[in-house]
Amino acid sequence: MLFFEPKSRYWPKGPVDLDHSGMPLHASRVIRQGTDVTVVGHGAMVSTLLQAADIAADEGTSIEVVDLRSLSPIDYGPLLASVQRTGRLVVAQEAYGFVSIGSEIAATVAERAFYSLEAPVLRVSSFDTPFPPAALETEYLPSPDRVLEAVDRALKY
Repeated sequence: MLFFEPKSRYWPKGPVDLDHSGMPLHASRVIRQGTDVTVVGHGAMVSTLLQAADIAADEGTSIEVVDLRSLSPIDYGPLLASVQRTGRLVVAQEAYGFVSIGSEIAATVAERAFYSLEAPVLRVSSFDTPFPPAALETEYLPSPDRVLEAVDRALKY
């Protein structure tokens, strides 16, 4: 097995429920309920999606956030159920947008939930350029603002 660790996840602190029995390794989950748009991501991108959902809630938009938790295999059940409820999907990832896991998720959801979609599946990703020096990382990686721009575009359909 190969594990990648985003360094941005080293620093956040919070409570840990030691009595929680955990979830199956490859089970995705809805971590924030919403009604207007589904946003999905994995790893460090999940905290960005939650920040975007908080900002959107202040503006009156209800975003449902799905954490994939695993990329192989992908548990599409909670994601498809969410898209069927909201009718819209924004896929966010730190990777390039071209030929990526986000592309695969967008295609699979379009195949399996086409008649539930009220807008095209939109993707937010890093730019298709080499990874920049650390000083420019925040400009390169998707931000809550870039996620919210895609959410706004999805809601305009």
